[in-house]
Amino acid sequence: MAISSRIRIALIVLAGFGLAESARAGWIAVKNDTKQVIVIQEVGGPLNRPIRGKCIKLQPGETYREFQLLAGSKNIVIYDSDAPNAPPIQDQLSWVKDDASFAIKPDGKSMKLVAGEAKDEAIKSAKK
Repeated sequence: MAISSRIRIALIVLAGFGLAESARAGWIAVKNDTKQVIVIQEVGGPLNRPIRGKCIKLQPGETYREFQLLAGSKNIVIYDSDAPNAPPIQDQLSWVKDDASFAIKPDGKSMKLVAGEAKDEAIKSAKK
């Protein structure tokens, strides 16, 4: 029995998709390493008219995970929930196709965003 040419082409295309390295995706994790409640909000659009996204509230020690299909970046603003009018951090999260992790750490009376600090258990638990 001979395989028809349509089935043969379909099998070749499917095999190509299975071997494609660009098909990988990753988890983005942000961990709150401070002792206060923080709020993370994505900001986009032009500088004169920013568009604000959904607010994500993180308790101390809590981790937020998000699945991203492609490499990319997003601008974020991080607020202290006790003082929402003055955001201490305005930064950009950037990631490649693999997993990426970030942590918000105390820095004296302020906070700082550090890349690569929340990766250990946060991303492993997200993959399960």
